[in-house]
Parts: sequence; structure tokens; C-alpha cells
Amino acid sequence: MYILNKKEYKQIIAKWLDKFDVFAPQKAGEFSQFLPVDADSELDFTEPHNTRYPPKALFLPQSETMMRYNRRLNRSEGGQEEIKPRLIWGIRPCDAKASSLLDTVFYTEDDGDPYWIAKRDASVLVGMGCTEPCQTCFCTTVGGGPFNTDGLDALVTELGDEYYIETLTDKGERLFAELPIASEEQQEQVQTLQSKVKGAMEPVFETDNLKEHLDDIFGSDYWDTIAESCLGCGVCTFLCPTCFCFDIVDEVQRSERVRNWDTCMFRIYSQEASGHNPRPTRKERTRQRIMHKYSYWLDHIGEIGCTGCGRCVRYCPVGLDIRAMLNTANAYESEGIHVG
Repeated sequence: MYILNKKEYKQIIAKWLDKFDVFAPQKAGEFSQFLPVDADSELDFTEPHNTRYPPKALFLPQSETMMRYNRRLNRSEGGQEEIKPRLIWGIRPCDAKASSLLDTVFYTEDDGDPYWIAKRDASVLVGMGCTEPCQTCFCTTVGGGPFNTDGLDALVTELGDEYYIETLTDKGERLFAELPIASEEQQEQVQTLQSKVKGAMEPVFETDNLKEHLDDIFGSDYWDTIAESCLGCGVCTFLCPTCFCFDIVDEVQRSERVRNWDTCMFRIYSQEASGHNPRPTRKERTRQRIMHKYSYWLDHIGEIGCTGCGRCVRYCPVGLDIRAMLNTANAYESEGIHVG
């Protein structure tokens, strides 16, 4: 456990810049976003919530070149560039947990994604605990918490004019080993603070047997009801830290094969070459989004695929709230039509 005076954090970041490409939340228009840090950067930890744009983009960019074709030499060339060690400072626990969840998709032993793996291996994640969780956050409901340590190398908790730092891995220890050790009094203050904040976050929907209930109402008209207001814009999925749908296209004029984010909320995403579409309306697409997070992820790894970051609640242009949807689902009378 270490202590860093807030007045000195710029000095330590300047020191890190010699070894790492550093990314941290900074103002980008009306919102904050993870951007590269330099000596003059003004970091932004004033918002009680996380960045609008999810930091998963640091590992799975919105658009990423996978390979290039050299027409002059008539051969393909790898698109991935060498990655310098990276330090991600100030990632919220929900987003760090999301990276760990996505590891189960991209960082697998038999068929791992080399682009994802290279970026993850090069990265150190320093989390920023949430001392004032936003009203749209519900991390404790889905198994996380405002000071959850999943996926982190170190966790920072604001303590007045100081940062209290808990190192969790060897990578994190090497970053902060030269700082003063936290006193027992400071440790007790942080433990009290963390318990108080976490205790104030009441569950917003019931997760026990939620998967089973969603499976049972798979064929019901519940999905028609909740899809009525949806625009199908995809904001909820593009800003979600655990959504990973993508499309691969060949950009002929650039001689590149590119991977781009995609979303199951778009009609064309599930359309087959024959013209058949198994999810022809927003009803099926809305169902897919919720079932994936709260049923299929549990089939896959035994965990809910949502971290409760609240972005889909905060930025939905028509005010759809997944918490209300799931409360409605829990209250919906099962018709015994099981997905399996």
C-alpha cells in the first residue's frame, strides 16, 4: 500500500513517459476520453462516471488494419506494428473487469486473437476507484464493485489530497515501489471509505435465476414490448465495454484488410448471403443484446457479460434503461417456452 500526493502525480507520470505510452482520461469536447498523455496533458478525474468512449478501444480499436497487400511485390504483409509498453492510468474498475471478460473471447489458448493479445501483454492497468459512483452505475448488481480489482495491476483510491495505491501484481509493484508506504491509519480510512461507498450501492435488479427466466420467456411477447421505443442506433453496444461484434472488410483502394466494430443491433449484421435474416426486426435484435449479456455469457464462462458501467443507460437517445428492462423481465410471467 503506497501514498502519492496529488501534487506530485504529474512528476511520476513524466517519469513513466520515458518507458511507456501513457493513456489517461482527458477532456474531449463535452466528454472525457482515454487519450495519449504528454507532459502538458490535463488529466480529468472530475466526473463521477467513466469515460463516454470505452477504453476497450485501446485493445480492440474501432478500426484496425489486420494486414496489407503490397501490390508492387505481389505479397501480403502483416498490418500489426510493434507496440511499445503501455500504461493505462485511471481506468474504472468496471472497464478493467470488462477487459478481463473480453480476454475469455480474444485471449484463448487455442485460437487467441494476436492483435488483442499483443496489446494486452504490453499494457499495465492502474485503476481509479469510484468514491462517488454515478446514479446510472450498477456494478455491484452484476458482481463487480466501485473498488473491484479484476484485471488491474494496481488500484488507486482518492484520499483527500492524496492517492492511496494498492498494488496487485508485479507490474503494479514496480510502478510504485519507490513511493512512501501508507500508514495503518490511512489504510483504515480507505477501508472505511470503500465499505461505505460499496454499501450505498443497492442492487437495482435481481440476478438470481435471471438467466433461467430469460430463457423461459425467449418466445414471449415481452420482447415486442421493450423493443417498441428502440431506434436500433447501436449506441448501447458501441459504448459498451464488453460488446465485441466486428466486421472484416477488404479496402481495395488502400490495399488493406480492416476490422471494424459492428453491432447486433443493426439489421444487416445478421443478414445472410441468401438474403435470409434470422433477426429481421428490432424485437429479435433487442432480445439478442440482452440475452447475450445475461444468458449466453453465463453459458460461455459462468459470468454475466455486463459490468454495470451505465453507459447504455446514460447515453441512450430515447432513455431506454436496461435496469428497468430486466426488472420487467423478472416480473414477466413465464410461458414455459425455453430457448434450449
